[in-house]
Amino acid sequence: MTALDRKLLRDLRSSRGLIATIVAISALGTACFVCLLSAYNNLELARGSYYVACRMADFSIELKKAPLAALEPVAGVETFRPRIRFAVTIDLEDEPRPLSGQVISLPEKNSSIINGVQLRRGSYFSGERANEVIVNDAFARARRLRPGDKIHVLLNNRRQELVMVGTAISSEFVYLIAPGSLTPDPANHGILYVPANFAEEVFDFEGAANQVLATLSPRHKDRPDEVIRRWEERLKPYGIFSTTKLADQPSHKFLTSELQGLQTSATFLPTVFLTVAALVLNVLMTRIAQQQRVVVGTLKALGYTNGQVYRHFLKFGMLVGLAGGVLGVVIGFALAGALNEVYRHYFEFPSLVNRPYPAVVLGGIAISLVFSAIGTLRGAWTVLRQSPAEAMRPAPMKPGGATLLERIPLLWGSLGSGWRMVLRGMLRARMRTFAGLAAAAAGAAILFVSFFMMDAIRVMLDFQFEKVLLSDIDVSFKDERDEGAIDEIRRLPGVDRAEPLLMVPCTLRHGSRHRRVSVTGVSRGARLTVPHDRDGNAVAIPSSGLLLSRPLAEILDARRGDRIILEPVKGIREPIEVPVARIVDNYMGLSVYADMDYLNELIGEERAISVAQLKVVPGLMSLLSLYRELKRLPGVEAVTLVRANKEGLERTVLTNSRVMTTVILIFAGVIFFGSILNASLISLAERQREIATFRVLGYGPYEIGGLFLKETLLVNTTGAILGLPLGYWLCVEMAHQQATELFRIPIVVEPSSWFITVLIAIGFSLLAHTVVQSAVNRMAWLEALNVRE
Repeated sequence: MTALDRKLLRDLRSSRGLIATIVAISALGTACFVCLLSAYNNLELARGSYYVACRMADFSIELKKAPLAALEPVAGVETFRPRIRFAVTIDLEDEPRPLSGQVISLPEKNSSIINGVQLRRGSYFSGERANEVIVNDAFARARRLRPGDKIHVLLNNRRQELVMVGTAISSEFVYLIAPGSLTPDPANHGILYVPANFAEEVFDFEGAANQVLATLSPRHKDRPDEVIRRWEERLKPYGIFSTTKLADQPSHKFLTSELQGLQTSATFLPTVFLTVAALVLNVLMTRIAQQQRVVVGTLKALGYTNGQVYRHFLKFGMLVGLAGGVLGVVIGFALAGALNEVYRHYFEFPSLVNRPYPAVVLGGIAISLVFSAIGTLRGAWTVLRQSPAEAMRPAPMKPGGATLLERIPLLWGSLGSGWRMVLRGMLRARMRTFAGLAAAAAGAAILFVSFFMMDAIRVMLDFQFEKVLLSDIDVSFKDERDEGAIDEIRRLPGVDRAEPLLMVPCTLRHGSRHRRVSVTGVSRGARLTVPHDRDGNAVAIPSSGLLLSRPLAEILDARRGDRIILEPVKGIREPIEVPVARIVDNYMGLSVYADMDYLNELIGEERAISVAQLKVVPGLMSLLSLYRELKRLPGVEAVTLVRANKEGLERTVLTNSRVMTTVILIFAGVIFFGSILNASLISLAERQREIATFRVLGYGPYEIGGLFLKETLLVNTTGAILGLPLGYWLCVEMAHQQATELFRIPIVVEPSSWFITVLIAIGFSLLAHTVVQSAVNRMAWLEALNVRE
């Protein structure tokens, strides 16, 4: 071991307290990098292998009813599979509520098919009974269903008993959500796989299908639009409800959105932490270099080159970075495992394993080393510019002079001596002050983002379920009914109010842009579906024209007064030119509203309805009576419990947001606490003689500590306030990046969030000051008076 290496070890030991704070900040930055990229790789590997195993479809076409003979593929389609798929109501004996679900046909014999299933328990169809069913595993576990159990389902107006033979999972339902929901609710929404011949019989679909799945040839994987367009033209006579490319498939879309979010966060969060660590390390290295000015001069006089001395100081920073990197890798891997457990509650994979990735581990350590090296360079360079003779002399006094604030007599004169000392110290140690401001701003910004997420989710749910969608239960009919169905619904026990809706799947075109959506026909004077504008004001349904939600208007590039083409899938299927009456706002889905009578006229129907919205009388008994009647109601395709969906969303999303806010609070606390403690202890070490002089003059330790507290509060509070606009900008960027057709995050922050962010910054300032005050109390001030430069 060389003399310089022994000196390095002594320097590390003497500064271990300050180094620990930098290592902690650096470790969190590395941990974020390793955690997020490991989680990304875990999900990506699980998705890739799962899609291959189940032969995930590249696109699907939903039809009204098409004979199998007409489903000949076009050029570019590699393989295809027709199937039957319907929304149904599940009736479990021990559950009073009707549950939503989907029935999907599978071949009678287990084989490798597009969107195939993987068995988890039990067996495939035995062929011994026609009414055998395979249930998706999450629903079966949530409802404690086992092979051999019987399930009752409303199929095509008949209550049908199904015998469960097994459970399975499928790649098309990695993220399974019920209609009108944003998060999985496995206990209340199930997938039921039945034999194809049984599905054909119960739905009157002999030799027909209402959905076709397809994979593309390798040459057309990246450009599916032309292939899809040609097949749509061929299938148009059979009524195309929608076409869904893999990129737009709900489960795939949610998973892709999560992966993109992990990638974005893996760049942003580590950069914040490691930049703060570099700034704080720069302050420490500058202080050490200045403190060891004479030592450096002596080393150079003894023949050590600038390069040797420079590498010596660089080693100091690199060892700090290495310690932070290694610790961060360990923490990051553990956090990735915890994140995997969270993902298992949302995404259903056959296997989701947390494994170490060499590139991620080495990358995490490397970025920690790079940022530490950057933080070391300036501090080490300050003493290397000088000759040995100059460096061996004590540093000359810094030139005096009035600071900027001292040149403002009115302001300066109003300050007490304590504040003057604090401000002079801050303005003369500009780099240290800047590092403190930057650290506080970074901590405040990430705190602000976490509060924004909670505020935005709360506003989104309130807007959607307290202003726009006010029903408690939505009942969807298998086929259009006349308004007599609403009168029948109104007579059910527990119904306080019932209103009809007409849902018309169609294609909207404006110029070269188009989108398949469902137009919602709303009756005049409706109270259970009420569109709103961005200011939260209710918008009346016009007697003619369409109300477009803002995201859909942006997709179509349509404005108020424009005329767009509406191509209905049902009724009269001729293109119709309709005006855009107004643009409205919503945060879930792509909504289009029209007057129900006007919409009936467009499709050539008369007073047709497809959904009944219910407001129920409060009270458990009336609700149970209503559930019993809904289970027996003929012609019902699905029952959506809107209020239950909202409560589930609030419970899941807000709980997760609170957990995430707590984690971010800890991370922000490390930034606040570490940077404040480092800066204050360095300032304390530099001012030992000043402090000792104050003690001789009669100042007590708490009066002296008060000076450091003033500086800490001023720097941290100012930095936190400066971090608020940075945090708001990050919120806007996050909202834009995470916006999808399924949901959008409103850009809204409660006033309290601004104040709480600053208050937390002040709280961490006070907490860090307790350590500084303890150091002041323990300082040997008599020894400090004997120190000579």
